Amino acid sequence: MRLTGFLPPDEFWAMNDRMDQQVRDGAGLLPLFSVNSWDGPMMLGSWQLDGSEGGVMHGNAFSPTGPLVEVVTTTQDPRDVARNRWRASAGVPHNLEELQRQDAAFNALHSEQLTITVEGAPTLFTLWPATDAWLAAGHIGGCGLVIDAQRKPPQPDAVTLSRVSDVEPLLQARRAALKALRGEA
Repeated sequence: MRLTGFLPPDEFWAMNDRMDQQVRDGAGLLPLFSVNSWDGPMMLGSWQLDGSEGGVMHGNAFSPTGPLVEVVTTTQDPRDVARNRWRASAGVPHNLEELQRQDAAFNALHSEQLTITVEGAPTLFTLWPATDAWLAAGHIGGCGLVIDAQRKPPQPDAVTLSRVSDVEPLLQARRAALKALRGEA
């Protein structure tokens, strides 16, 4: 997809209304999870329109300061999703050799096992710690979970997750953030 130009507000918000409805329709099939006791902003994060991935963003994604944690639910292998998230910080590969080097670098990263409580149940995750950031990948039910934690986030062993019962506040928070970003607030 290539995005160019500026969408007038009515077209932009009509497109967002359609996407929000797709999220509402898919949220019943793809459970979303949030960090318990999060006291900062929270909104809908990434969402794949094919229903294979959805996330809850904790923190301000439009500001370079403060912790940022996205809890991603996926129908794919969560290790692959974690690798792709790591790859985004390592730089987009421009050819097959770079891609293979990145895969080898990710596979060589130090990892450890960690138990995170999800919906009250201890759940095993693979953790990739880094300076001021970490990634974790695990499974819950028939879904994968990835926690992408950046910018001095909470410690992994301090995180517990609960299922989001209502996606509407997340959609409204994202809409408010987009309005502010567009200068419409």
